[in-house]
This record gives sequence, structure tokens and C-alpha cells, in this order.
Amino acid sequence: MFSNSTKVAIVGYLAKSGPATRGEVAKGLEIGVPTAQNNLVQLEAEGVLIADPPASEERNGQRVRYTVDANEVARRYSILGRALGLDEDHPRDPGYESES
Repeated sequence: MFSNSTKVAIVGYLAKSGPATRGEVAKGLEIGVPTAQNNLVQLEAEGVLIADPPASEERNGQRVRYTVDANEVARRYSILGRALGLDEDHPRDPGYESES
């Protein structure tokens, strides 16, 4: 997720704006609907987004609204921070260099 700027932008948009359809995401980020749809489906499959109605249910033309799974994003953010050696309680400024 963090390696794809479009996916990161979508997660950020939904986190700030709340639940949205693929068309709303595309318009809000000024990207094509097919690009939004492709990334939304991938993010849902990865467990980062929650779709309503879910993909497992028959949608019968219903507009799907996507929401960020904040717990999953926080979990992944934590893993990334640990992998980079960042202290979760006191994140380092990447531009800061220790005087020691």
C-alpha cells in the first residue's frame, strides 16, 4: 500500500472525507474512474478499505461506498515504523541528525 502513491492518496482522501463512491474518489483526487476503481478494489482485497455493500454480497447495481479500516492502516503504519527503526512514541524527524 505505501509503495503506491495513488493508493496512499485514496486512503488519505477517504480518511479525511469519509465514505465515498469510486466516482467521488476519482473526482476528489482528479484521477480517472477506472484508476480509482482498480485501486479501490485492490485496497479492499488487502483489507485496508471496507466496502458497503461488501464484495461478498450481491450488489445489484448499488453504489459501493468505501471506508478506511483505521485499525488496519494503523497496524500497517506501525509495522512500517518498526521496519524503519522509528520509535512509535517519539517519531524522528527524517531531517534531524543526532549531535552525539
